[in-house]
Amino acid sequence: MKPQLLYYLLLLFTLLSPLSLRAADHEQLLEMPLDELYALLDKTLASADEFQQQKKARIEESYRHYLKAKTPQQRYSRAYRLFDEYKKNVNDSALKYARVCVDMANQIAQDSLIAESRLLLARQYANSGNYEEARKYLESIAPATLSRQLRTDYYAGYRHLYGELAIYGTDPELVKAYWEKADSYRDSLMNNVDKDTPVWLQQSIYLCLGERNYNEALDHCAHWKSQLRPDTPEYAEMAFVTSEVYKEMGNETMQKRWLAISALSDLRCSIMNQASLWMLAGLLSQEGDNERAYRYIDYSWKCASQYNAHLRSWQISPILTTINDRYKSQLSKTNRLLWMLVAVVSLLSVVLLALYIYVARKRRQLATAQHELRKANAELASLNSQLQETNHKLSQSNTLLQQTNEQLSQTMMRLNDSNRVKDEYIGKFLNICSEYIDKLDNYRKRINRKLKAGQHADLLRMTGSEQLKEDELKELFDNFDSVFLNLFPTFIDDFNALLKPEERITPPSAGRLNTDLRIFALIRLGIDESSKIADFLRYSPNSIYAYRARIKNKAAGERENFERMVKEIGM
Repeated sequence: MKPQLLYYLLLLFTLLSPLSLRAADHEQLLEMPLDELYALLDKTLASADEFQQQKKARIEESYRHYLKAKTPQQRYSRAYRLFDEYKKNVNDSALKYARVCVDMANQIAQDSLIAESRLLLARQYANSGNYEEARKYLESIAPATLSRQLRTDYYAGYRHLYGELAIYGTDPELVKAYWEKADSYRDSLMNNVDKDTPVWLQQSIYLCLGERNYNEALDHCAHWKSQLRPDTPEYAEMAFVTSEVYKEMGNETMQKRWLAISALSDLRCSIMNQASLWMLAGLLSQEGDNERAYRYIDYSWKCASQYNAHLRSWQISPILTTINDRYKSQLSKTNRLLWMLVAVVSLLSVVLLALYIYVARKRRQLATAQHELRKANAELASLNSQLQETNHKLSQSNTLLQQTNEQLSQTMMRLNDSNRVKDEYIGKFLNICSEYIDKLDNYRKRINRKLKAGQHADLLRMTGSEQLKEDELKELFDNFDSVFLNLFPTFIDDFNALLKPEERITPPSAGRLNTDLRIFALIRLGIDESSKIADFLRYSPNSIYAYRARIKNKAAGERENFERMVKEIGM
């Protein structure tokens, strides 16, 4: 399989991989504020070593395959792969494996491979500034024998060579001739490729720039971008060309944006032969962002050193010098400011020394005054001692009086509480007694009627049933619950607050108490003898004692103080 075909199959596989989803992220870069874009670039720059390690791992894997090659065809194919890895990473290594491709192609004696390998070497020489060597290899190729694809590479090689010579040439006549040849090869290149392909679009952009047709150039950039996958060398090149369009338009903001996008792809692809970052550094330096510009140009210089092509070093040197001068100028300003601050601090030190002397003198005067004051204080101390003794006695009297008042107050509160409970229960008691008199009278009348009627069996049933007793007890407890909760509406909540959270009691219904609550309701009313509570609730004294002990065991605080705290509820 031809190396180029293998390369494009690998590229197609990459485009179909899940990583292509990152295109959406790149669309967001066009809307992101520049400061955030620079921050993302800074973060990516900090991770540059990780991307380089990934690149190194791929190169080592390709090199292991290269060492296993047994035939010239295999050696050519794997050397081509190594060249492709090195061409934008290390120039010397790329040239080395391009020459291996030339040697293997000569051994294989296949014209297409010979032409292809020489085109590789010529293009690499041109990229690294070795224009004479590039011209030599291009002139050794007969274009009439080339396939369409190789003819495209041939025209592209010459277009690049003469374009570079025109850009960096100094003689006006030669520069003009170089541009004419570059334009001629560009026309041949565009005629040899299909319209709307990346190669055709790139050359069309340069053509539009020459004619100052910027809108059409941007349309071509957008179309070119739609055919590329983000974070690839081709995407980085497209972004750089787009920045050049905005540069020609005078739109520096968009120029910087696209340079940053191109630099992001360069960093993620671990490309050492790159221009976006150092060009962005130059623009940032002009804006006064010297710290960021210095970081970018420093990394670009390291990349140029690793790529090892004198052309890139020559291009970066003026910007590096400018940024370095500005950085030194800023450092000089900072130093001047520092000296000014030192002078101010020194002046403040003199002022503080004078203040110290003044304060020391005042302290001596104050010490004299304090000595006189101590004498007066000694006399006052004697009087104060007598006064304190009198105050102490008075304080003891006040404490005794306060204790007496507190005891009296507590007694009054208990009396008031007892009076309130007594008044409430006396009223309720009189009402219940009246109701019981009416009930007994009605019961007497019913018995009298049944006696007159001779209904002795009904009388036996009436007097033999416990239902009347149960109904009356229920009504008694309901009346007690109602009156008690009317007197102490917060009793249930206050009582539960004295228990552990998991042991709190829920009454059977609103306005009603259960047996546990009734026992302690009676204790709250002052009925704390188990026998009296048992008589009222119709339980045995032992049962009441067991109820009280069980509830006290559930107390949140000390068990011994539980009933005393119950008696204070509502006070």
